[in-house]
Amino acid sequence: MLPHEFLETRDRFPVCYMAYGLAEPHGAYNALGLDWLKAYALVESAAQLQGGIVAPPFAWHIQEVPEFHDDGKGHGWLCDVGVRQPLCSSIPSDLFYRTVFYQIRAVDARGFHAAILVTGHYGGPERTMRKICEYYLRCTGSPIRLYAIADWECIDKDLPYRADHAGVCETSQLMALKPGLTDLTHRTGNAELGERYAAGIDFSTGLLRPTEEIGRKIVESQVRNLCSSAKGLLAEYRPKDGWIAPNLNETEKIWDGFERMTRKYWTLTYSDYKQRKLFQFPEWDVLEK
Repeated sequence: MLPHEFLETRDRFPVCYMAYGLAEPHGAYNALGLDWLKAYALVESAAQLQGGIVAPPFAWHIQEVPEFHDDGKGHGWLCDVGVRQPLCSSIPSDLFYRTVFYQIRAVDARGFHAAILVTGHYGGPERTMRKICEYYLRCTGSPIRLYAIADWECIDKDLPYRADHAGVCETSQLMALKPGLTDLTHRTGNAELGERYAAGIDFSTGLLRPTEEIGRKIVESQVRNLCSSAKGLLAEYRPKDGWIAPNLNETEKIWDGFERMTRKYWTLTYSDYKQRKLFQFPEWDVLEK
């Protein structure tokens, strides 16, 4: 958008949608980057339906698994066509979370009343992202309303589809959101990795297969719930006279405090999550002692 278009759109519906996802293989039958592709397409749909502005997607995330993505010796993900190559965009946890923190500040400084952060890659990071939102508001006193969520968490509860990795849910979502980026005739060649990380499923057998129809049901519920959340956040917004978002130096000091207090509670790897090595964030009065 041109600058005046941006401002007019923001003022009509001052919600910023922010999409995140790890660009990693999701079986041999889904496009690389499924996580951010679905998150970005979902928030685009919500903005087109109701209003708001979609920030550029962030396709650098965390939780790379060495034996799945790259073991450091060039032995990465193996698909049925013999491609042996690391194909992941993982970055260190502190870099990702610090980036999210600064992005929130930028959205606040641009006059939005609310922001919805949707991560298509999940398994722990969404918990820390929610804590980041809480801390930003707690330390700044900003009136902006913030909501961080893993995309599967906004699926209607009565639908029998939940978080997976390249399973029926995610694959069907991609089929509905980005037709042409799924080809079920391909299979992941490494059965052991497929079983351990749900990274590849042979859909040629069994009763349940991903379909665009299933994907549409999932996506329709997600977009509807995102729109509802956006309306709710704007209804909660209360302006604060003279509010100015923190500058970059002030933001760095706030971030330093968050990292110092909470880092040991972050979910660092997907393996930690699978083994339920999750630390619960204490209440803020405990963290701030």
